[in-house]
Amino acid sequence: MRKRRYRNAPGILLAVLLIGLLGYLLGWSKALEIHSIEISASGNEAIVSPLIIPKDLHVGLPMARVSSQRIVHDLSELPWVDKVTVNRRWLAHDVRITITAHHPIAQYVDTQGTSEYFDAQGYNFTSPNPPAGIPFIDFALAGTDSRAAIATFLSQTPADLTANLLSLAVDQSNQINLTTSLPGYKQLAITWGATTDIALKVQVLRHLLLLPENKKINSVDLSNPLSPIVK
Repeated sequence: MRKRRYRNAPGILLAVLLIGLLGYLLGWSKALEIHSIEISASGNEAIVSPLIIPKDLHVGLPMARVSSQRIVHDLSELPWVDKVTVNRRWLAHDVRITITAHHPIAQYVDTQGTSEYFDAQGYNFTSPNPPAGIPFIDFALAGTDSRAAIATFLSQTPADLTANLLSLAVDQSNQINLTTSLPGYKQLAITWGATTDIALKVQVLRHLLLLPENKKINSVDLSNPLSPIVK
Protein backbone atom coordinates (compact mmCIF):
# COMPACT_ATOMS: atom_id res chain seq x y z
CA MET A 1 0.00 0.00 0.00
CA ARG A 2 2.81 2.40 0.94
CA LYS A 3 4.81 1.50 -2.19
CA ARG A 4 1.76 2.28 -4.40
CA ARG A 5 1.42 5.68 -2.72
CA TYR A 6 5.07 6.50 -3.37
CA ARG A 7 4.71 5.20 -6.92
CA ASN A 8 2.05 7.91 -7.63
CA ALA A 9 4.12 10.68 -6.02
CA PRO A 10 5.96 11.80 -9.23
CA GLY A 11 2.66 12.17 -11.09
CA ILE A 12 1.12 14.17 -8.25
CA LEU A 13 4.18 16.38 -8.01
CA LEU A 14 4.12 16.99 -11.77
CA ALA A 15 0.44 17.95 -11.63
CA VAL A 16 1.10 20.40 -8.79
CA LEU A 17 3.99 21.94 -10.71
CA LEU A 18 1.88 22.29 -13.86
CA ILE A 19 -0.96 23.92 -11.95
CA GLY A 20 1.48 26.30 -10.28
CA LEU A 21 3.10 27.12 -13.61
CA LEU A 22 -0.29 27.74 -15.23
CA GLY A 23 -1.35 29.95 -12.32
CA TYR A 24 1.82 31.99 -12.65
CA LEU A 25 1.44 32.22 -16.43
CA LEU A 26 -2.14 33.46 -16.22
CA GLY A 27 -1.99 35.59 -13.10
CA TRP A 28 1.49 37.02 -12.85
CA SER A 29 3.61 36.69 -15.98
CA LYS A 30 3.62 39.22 -18.81
CA ALA A 31 2.82 36.57 -21.41
CA LEU A 32 -0.91 37.35 -21.28
CA GLU A 33 -1.02 40.90 -20.02
CA ILE A 34 -3.33 43.65 -21.28
CA HIS A 35 -1.92 45.78 -24.11
CA SER A 36 -4.98 47.93 -24.82
CA ILE A 37 -8.36 48.84 -23.33
CA GLU A 38 -11.38 49.91 -25.34
CA ILE A 39 -14.50 51.40 -23.74
CA SER A 40 -17.72 52.11 -25.60
CA ALA A 41 -20.29 53.93 -23.45
CA SER A 42 -22.83 55.68 -25.69
CA GLY A 43 -20.81 58.90 -25.65
CA ASN A 44 -20.10 58.76 -21.90
CA GLU A 45 -16.60 57.26 -22.07
CA ALA A 46 -15.03 60.20 -20.19
CA ILE A 47 -17.36 59.54 -17.27
CA VAL A 48 -16.87 55.77 -17.18
CA SER A 49 -13.11 55.47 -17.66
CA PRO A 50 -12.03 57.04 -14.32
CA LEU A 51 -14.36 54.69 -12.44
CA ILE A 52 -12.48 51.54 -13.45
CA ILE A 53 -9.06 52.76 -14.65
CA PRO A 54 -6.62 52.19 -13.04
CA LYS A 55 -8.53 50.75 -10.04
CA ASP A 56 -9.88 47.65 -11.79
CA LEU A 57 -8.16 47.75 -15.15
CA HIS A 58 -4.91 49.02 -16.62
CA VAL A 59 -2.40 48.23 -19.34
CA GLY A 60 0.08 45.61 -18.10
CA LEU A 61 -2.42 43.82 -15.87
CA PRO A 62 -2.53 40.04 -16.54
CA MET A 63 -5.77 39.04 -18.24
CA ALA A 64 -6.61 36.47 -15.57
CA ARG A 65 -6.65 39.16 -12.89
CA VAL A 66 -9.38 41.18 -14.59
CA SER A 67 -12.50 40.93 -12.41
CA SER A 68 -15.29 41.12 -14.96
CA GLN A 69 -17.94 40.66 -12.28
CA ARG A 70 -16.66 43.58 -10.21
CA ILE A 71 -16.47 45.85 -13.26
CA VAL A 72 -20.02 44.94 -14.29
CA HIS A 73 -21.26 45.48 -10.72
CA ASP A 74 -19.56 48.87 -10.33
CA LEU A 75 -20.70 50.24 -13.67
CA SER A 76 -24.24 48.90 -13.25
CA GLU A 77 -24.55 51.16 -10.20
CA LEU A 78 -24.68 54.15 -12.54
CA PRO A 79 -28.40 55.00 -12.91
CA TRP A 80 -28.25 55.54 -16.68
CA VAL A 81 -26.52 52.22 -17.43
CA ASP A 82 -28.73 49.48 -18.82
CA LYS A 83 -26.21 46.73 -19.67
CA VAL A 84 -22.46 46.14 -19.28
CA THR A 85 -20.43 43.60 -21.26
CA VAL A 86 -16.75 42.84 -20.55
CA ASN A 87 -14.92 40.96 -23.29
CA ARG A 88 -11.37 39.73 -22.61
CA ARG A 89 -9.63 38.86 -25.88
CA TRP A 90 -6.72 36.77 -24.66
CA LEU A 91 -4.79 36.37 -27.91
CA ALA A 92 -5.29 40.01 -28.92
CA HIS A 93 -4.21 41.15 -25.42
CA ASP A 94 -7.07 43.63 -25.13
CA VAL A 95 -10.19 44.18 -23.06
CA ARG A 96 -13.34 45.64 -24.55
CA ILE A 97 -16.08 47.07 -22.33
CA THR A 98 -19.41 47.88 -23.94
CA ILE A 99 -21.97 49.89 -21.97
CA THR A 100 -25.53 50.27 -23.19
CA ALA A 101 -27.40 53.25 -21.80
CA HIS A 102 -31.10 53.51 -21.04
CA HIS A 103 -32.79 55.40 -23.86
CA PRO A 104 -34.95 58.24 -22.53
CA ILE A 105 -38.27 58.99 -24.21
CA ALA A 106 -39.71 61.49 -21.70
CA GLN A 107 -38.35 63.75 -18.98
CA TYR A 108 -39.46 65.63 -15.90
CA VAL A 109 -37.94 67.81 -13.18
CA ASP A 110 -38.00 66.36 -9.66
CA THR A 111 -38.56 68.28 -6.42
CA GLN A 112 -34.82 69.02 -6.16
CA GLY A 113 -34.81 70.60 -9.61
CA THR A 114 -32.95 67.68 -11.21
CA SER A 115 -33.92 66.51 -14.69
CA GLU A 116 -34.89 62.85 -14.69
CA TYR A 117 -35.93 60.61 -17.53
CA PHE A 118 -38.15 57.62 -18.30
CA ASP A 119 -37.31 54.92 -20.82
CA ALA A 120 -39.84 52.83 -22.73
CA GLN A 121 -39.78 50.18 -19.97
CA GLY A 122 -40.90 52.69 -17.34
CA TYR A 123 -37.51 52.96 -15.65
CA ASN A 124 -36.67 56.47 -14.42
CA PHE A 125 -33.07 57.67 -14.15
CA THR A 126 -30.72 60.62 -14.38
CA SER A 127 -28.63 60.93 -17.52
CA PRO A 128 -25.26 62.67 -18.04
CA ASN A 129 -25.73 63.04 -21.78
CA PRO A 130 -29.42 62.99 -22.77
CA PRO A 131 -30.49 63.64 -26.36
CA ALA A 132 -32.23 66.92 -27.14
CA GLY A 133 -35.92 67.35 -27.86
CA ILE A 134 -37.31 64.88 -25.31
CA PRO A 135 -40.86 65.89 -24.31
CA PHE A 136 -41.58 66.89 -20.72
CA ILE A 137 -44.11 64.98 -18.65
CA ASP A 138 -46.84 67.27 -17.38
CA PHE A 139 -47.61 66.15 -13.82
CA ALA A 140 -50.74 67.73 -12.30
CA LEU A 141 -49.47 66.53 -8.93
CA ALA A 142 -45.77 65.67 -8.85
CA GLY A 143 -45.27 62.71 -6.55
CA THR A 144 -44.53 59.02 -6.30
CA ASP A 145 -48.07 57.99 -7.32
CA SER A 146 -47.88 59.98 -10.55
CA ARG A 147 -44.42 58.64 -11.38
CA ALA A 148 -45.64 55.11 -10.62
CA ALA A 149 -48.56 55.63 -13.00
CA ILE A 150 -46.19 56.72 -15.78
CA ALA A 151 -43.87 53.79 -15.07
CA THR A 152 -46.76 51.32 -15.21
CA PHE A 153 -48.13 52.83 -18.40
CA LEU A 154 -44.79 52.85 -20.23
CA SER A 155 -43.82 49.35 -19.14
CA GLN A 156 -47.11 47.90 -20.44
CA THR A 157 -47.51 49.94 -23.62
CA PRO A 158 -45.82 48.66 -26.81
CA ALA A 159 -42.82 50.79 -27.77
CA ASP A 160 -44.16 51.63 -31.23
CA LEU A 161 -46.98 53.62 -29.60
CA THR A 162 -44.58 55.79 -27.59
CA ALA A 163 -41.53 55.92 -29.88
CA ASN A 164 -42.61 59.25 -31.41
CA LEU A 165 -44.03 60.73 -28.26
CA LEU A 166 -44.96 64.42 -28.54
CA SER A 167 -46.42 65.02 -25.09
CA LEU A 168 -47.33 63.02 -21.99
CA ALA A 169 -49.50 64.16 -19.09
CA VAL A 170 -50.89 62.78 -15.84
CA ASP A 171 -53.89 64.48 -14.25
CA GLN A 172 -54.81 64.70 -10.56
CA SER A 173 -56.44 61.26 -10.69
CA ASN A 174 -53.38 59.72 -12.36
CA GLN A 175 -55.18 59.41 -15.68
CA ILE A 176 -52.81 59.20 -18.65
CA ASN A 177 -53.02 61.43 -21.73
CA LEU A 178 -50.50 61.43 -24.54
CA THR A 179 -50.02 62.87 -27.99
CA THR A 180 -47.95 60.90 -30.43
CA SER A 181 -47.17 60.49 -34.10
CA LEU A 182 -48.11 57.19 -35.71
CA PRO A 183 -48.02 55.93 -39.31
CA GLY A 184 -50.81 57.81 -41.08
CA TYR A 185 -51.39 60.10 -38.09
CA LYS A 186 -49.13 63.14 -37.78
CA GLN A 187 -50.51 64.04 -34.37
CA LEU A 188 -52.88 61.78 -32.47
CA ALA A 189 -54.10 62.56 -28.95
CA ILE A 190 -54.88 59.43 -26.94
CA THR A 191 -56.68 59.47 -23.62
CA TRP A 192 -55.71 56.26 -21.89
CA GLY A 193 -57.41 56.92 -18.56
CA ALA A 194 -56.26 54.83 -15.62
CA THR A 195 -53.34 52.42 -15.90
CA THR A 196 -55.65 49.42 -15.94
CA ASP A 197 -56.54 47.16 -18.87
CA ILE A 198 -53.63 48.54 -20.90
CA ALA A 199 -53.41 45.40 -23.04
CA LEU A 200 -57.12 45.65 -23.90
CA LYS A 201 -56.81 49.37 -24.65
CA VAL A 202 -53.88 48.70 -26.98
CA GLN A 203 -55.89 46.04 -28.79
CA VAL A 204 -58.89 48.38 -29.17
CA LEU A 205 -56.64 51.24 -30.37
CA ARG A 206 -54.99 49.12 -33.04
CA HIS A 207 -58.39 47.93 -34.26
CA LEU A 208 -59.75 51.49 -34.43
CA LEU A 209 -56.76 52.74 -36.41
CA LEU A 210 -57.27 50.04 -39.03
CA LEU A 211 -60.84 51.13 -39.80
CA PRO A 212 -61.10 53.20 -43.01
CA GLU A 213 -63.57 55.61 -41.42
CA ASN A 214 -60.97 56.56 -38.78
CA LYS A 215 -58.21 57.65 -41.17
CA LYS A 216 -58.74 61.33 -40.43
CA ILE A 217 -59.34 61.25 -36.69
CA ASN A 218 -57.10 63.27 -34.36
CA SER A 219 -58.12 61.91 -30.94
CA VAL A 220 -59.09 58.64 -29.28
CA ASP A 221 -60.54 58.22 -25.80
CA LEU A 222 -59.81 54.77 -24.37
CA SER A 223 -60.82 55.52 -20.77
CA ASN A 224 -63.53 52.91 -21.21
CA PRO A 225 -62.04 50.47 -23.74
CA LEU A 226 -65.42 48.82 -24.27
CA SER A 227 -66.90 52.17 -25.38
CA PRO A 228 -64.06 54.08 -27.09
CA ILE A 229 -64.64 57.54 -28.51
CA VAL A 230 -62.94 58.84 -31.66
CA LYS A 231 -63.00 62.37 -33.03
